[in-house]
Amino acid sequence: MKQLVTTSKTPEPHIDLQTGEPYAKLIRGHAQFASVVGDYFDVDAEDVIPTAGASGAIETVRNHVFRLALKANPVLLTVTPGYWRARESFQGFGFQVEAVQTAADGFDINESTLIRKAAEIEPDIVYLSLPNNPTGAVFDPEKIVNGLPATMPIIFDLTLPSRQLNTRELASHLYRDYRGRRNLFLVGSTSKSHNTAEYRIGWTICASSEDAAQLRQENRNVVSSLSVEKASGELVKEPPVHDLIERSFQLLKRVEGGYGFKLIEPAKRAQSSYVLVEFLGDAETLRSGLRQHGISVMWGPEFGLADRYFRLEVSEPENIRVFIDALRNNRGKKQSA
Repeated sequence: MKQLVTTSKTPEPHIDLQTGEPYAKLIRGHAQFASVVGDYFDVDAEDVIPTAGASGAIETVRNHVFRLALKANPVLLTVTPGYWRARESFQGFGFQVEAVQTAADGFDINESTLIRKAAEIEPDIVYLSLPNNPTGAVFDPEKIVNGLPATMPIIFDLTLPSRQLNTRELASHLYRDYRGRRNLFLVGSTSKSHNTAEYRIGWTICASSEDAAQLRQENRNVVSSLSVEKASGELVKEPPVHDLIERSFQLLKRVEGGYGFKLIEPAKRAQSSYVLVEFLGDAETLRSGLRQHGISVMWGPEFGLADRYFRLEVSEPENIRVFIDALRNNRGKKQSA
């Protein structure tokens, strides 16, 4: 019997005279990352636009909506407090920002209130972080989508990690249930979940393939091959920050009553990378004390609240311990004075 002999074929040479090999490699990496994100979220890779972080994803959609609005000052509807960088990104591009104040609802995000506000002002786009940055408030995104006009652009920012809210399953669910809906965008990145902020890599998932094709034409920026390599390897891992976030919350809860502050915890919430804190004493005294210890926080006026509020980043428990020690030292000075 004649034995079957197989021989491995030498790959045919490929010479890139369109862009040159380095840029061709960059473009291939872009497509590779779209495929990785598609597999992770169980979405079509053709509906994924890699971007420079979640901020780049937001800006990609912002530019798209601005072009479609065809007016000097389109309107963004969001909530206060909310993600300050997203708000600034829209404001800096000429958008007028309208916001639902959530403090009146105990910092919960009421879907009906937001839908009524949208009917009143007819915004050109709605942006919401889920969980909310900085309160951790959660809401039902399907109520928002179903309650708004089918043509109204919506961004759900699913960047912030949380053990209580599985954003991977949520993104897959929203994509599947609203497949084909125009102007529904799910943005995210590995910056907070996998500590890759310095690599500046994120994505926009479009529910509509037509939107994805349009965004791909409009967005010709590509992320670096190094960023693609780093984020691709991290995305398949369990987010390492969940335990760190829980430890930070435990530290803060242990001392909040006796140290003159309380955590803002909406009824519907998830523990995530940030927490909103209300200081019950003199805010200027707190500012001075934190400055003396070299501690920076984000103060309420920077995201639409009063001086007595501030935001803490909680993915590094050791930094939370330093913050608590600073409060303890200031408290000791007051008692001895």
